[in-house]
Amino acid sequence: MSKQPGIYSDIGKNATDLLYGDHIRQSPIRCHYNWLDFLSLYFKCQVSGIVPGLSTLLKLHIRDQRPGNVEVQYMNNYFGVATGITLAKSPLLTLSGVTGIGFFSIGSEISFDTATKTLTEYNAGLNVNTDILTASLTLSDKADTLRAHFYRPIRPLTSTGVAAEITHRFISKQPTLTLGAQHCLFPFMLIKARVTSDGSLGALVQNNIFSTVFLTIATELNVMDARNTAKLGFSLALNLKRTRGEPRI
Repeated sequence: MSKQPGIYSDIGKNATDLLYGDHIRQSPIRCHYNWLDFLSLYFKCQVSGIVPGLSTLLKLHIRDQRPGNVEVQYMNNYFGVATGITLAKSPLLTLSGVTGIGFFSIGSEISFDTATKTLTEYNAGLNVNTDILTASLTLSDKADTLRAHFYRPIRPLTSTGVAAEITHRFISKQPTLTLGAQHCLFPFMLIKARVTSDGSLGALVQNNIFSTVFLTIATELNVMDARNTAKLGFSLALNLKRTRGEPRI
């Protein structure tokens, strides 16, 4: 269990990674009736150790509607801050901060649209992190969405764990429950599955081809949808992470 509070995106991260990480979520990576629409590539590069606690992060999406972004993070034992900017014609600026000690942390995040000169997001959350359970509560979407996340590790050696998300939207008064699980069948193969109270089912298999290359095959089906059309997606991720001062391989 880390003693650092981390940054705002770490709040509920264990649960959201299990439930949504690499799954199909309105993604352009899709395949209908056995023909491939197109393939998307995701690149991530992080440089740490510039000064103690400071790191920079670059994310690029190729053939995807999402813009890339650059983020600078600073973390120590008592607080963590992050500021980022999207690589778009009208950049979106994001600033977040978290403070905490031991197993408890609390933080907030704001996003500013440089084109309209308005705040597009203002979020807040708290996180409790223990060796047997991680729980978080966040208020987002301009105070319209309340989410509670829970993550329980079962067997760390095989990345086996279960997670749950409870979402309530105040305007629509619509609650949603999502449950998921993951397990490593082999050291290089991770499988995930999830089910949502609105009828959505999702599963994926992720293979670690090389030390920095990950190939993911994901599928999703909504049994409540009258069209009952399944989506199949492929993604390739290249994670380049090197700490300043480390020898090149």
